[in-house]
Amino acid sequence: MPALETLQPHGPPGVRPSAVVWIGERRAIVARLSHDGNVSTCEIDRGDEPELSYLALVTGAIGDRERVLILGPGSMRLALERDYVALYRRPDRLVDVEPAGGMDREGIVDRLRELAA
Repeated sequence: MPALETLQPHGPPGVRPSAVVWIGERRAIVARLSHDGNVSTCEIDRGDEPELSYLALVTGAIGDRERVLILGPGSMRLALERDYVALYRRPDRLVDVEPAGGMDREGIVDRLRELAA
């Protein structure tokens, strides 16, 4: 699994663990908020991985979160949502939003902070 970069804490301890993901055909950016308010991010490059392996890597990076927002082109977003639900059996944790174009790490972290607010 890719290494996570930890950023400055945000919010008080006891916040709901959340994640925001932007996924495309070739790369994904994952931002996670832990119970103690720490934000960590990672970028996953698909490389030569088949789609199912790539989705499994991204789903593993998300982890078991209470709220998950998945952004990106429709087909990849939908495939990741299905993979997440198949693993964790919690479709109620997915936050429904409009599809988004490309995003950078900073934009993903901003969306995570909005989701956790």
